[in-house]
Amino acid sequence: MTAFTASFCFFFLVYGVAAGFYAGRFFGGRTIEQRFVELVDEVRTGRRPFETDAHRVSGRLAKWISDKLPKPRLESARAQKLSRNLIRAGILKPEAFYEVQFITVGLTIAGAICGYLAAASLDLDAPNPFLFSALGAAAGFLTPTYYLRRKARSRQQAIATELADALDLLVVAVEAGLGLSEAIKVVGEETERQRQDIGREFSLVSSAMSAGATMGEALRALVQRTSVEDLRPLVATLIQSEQLGSRIGPALRASSDALRERRRLRAEEAAHKMTIKMIFPLGLLVLPAMIMVSAGPAIIQLLRILVH
Repeated sequence: MTAFTASFCFFFLVYGVAAGFYAGRFFGGRTIEQRFVELVDEVRTGRRPFETDAHRVSGRLAKWISDKLPKPRLESARAQKLSRNLIRAGILKPEAFYEVQFITVGLTIAGAICGYLAAASLDLDAPNPFLFSALGAAAGFLTPTYYLRRKARSRQQAIATELADALDLLVVAVEAGLGLSEAIKVVGEETERQRQDIGREFSLVSSAMSAGATMGEALRALVQRTSVEDLRPLVATLIQSEQLGSRIGPALRASSDALRERRRLRAEEAAHKMTIKMIFPLGLLVLPAMIMVSAGPAIIQLLRILVH
């Protein structure tokens, strides 16, 4: 049996097992006529039957598999690190931790299978298939963590970029006569409507204060939740202004100006680093091509002269 035939048979075997599991688990002996009656009822009630079924089936499948898997220890260092990455990435669902665990296990198994099939299709001898399988499993295991870290880093950069403009809106709201808590709520709703990450964080701060937390506790939770360095001096200024009873408008304006200056300095630093970073692609990619184009014909002619 060739590698292609083995892969083909394996695919249909997995497909048959999945289809049988789906039919036995979710239909439970229902006839086709009963299922069509349910679809008609869903259409009459205004729901989307196929989209709802897809979400229901995937949710039940994920819940059933997560119940069968061993529960991770939430007090372990890896679980706490994963929870911090989820919060920094803006994923605050309670079940997100178990979903990431489920995705990690699924990608690890899929990576191991794909690595083994790739080695088998290349007709590699042992132990190369097992080495490819181990590499695929490692890639599948590390992919969710890598994705969460990149998402958290990009979200932190977006919050740091949007913070200065949000502070300008806070200054306008405070100088218009609103209190700081009400200004945070208004600015959070407005920026969240514009799909900005800082708007969601301000909305969470407003919700925490509405639930009974003090402004200092809500703002400290904001810093811990986002881990954005630009928020630390701003939060310290706001808490100090609230405790001392001083005017918040000038403090917010000074913080906004400092953030814009810091952002300008970061942009200039990135521009200065760009000249250094361009050396490596120029030296490794552009320069060899230029040498090949300019000196290549002369080298070929010289080789012809030396050979003859």
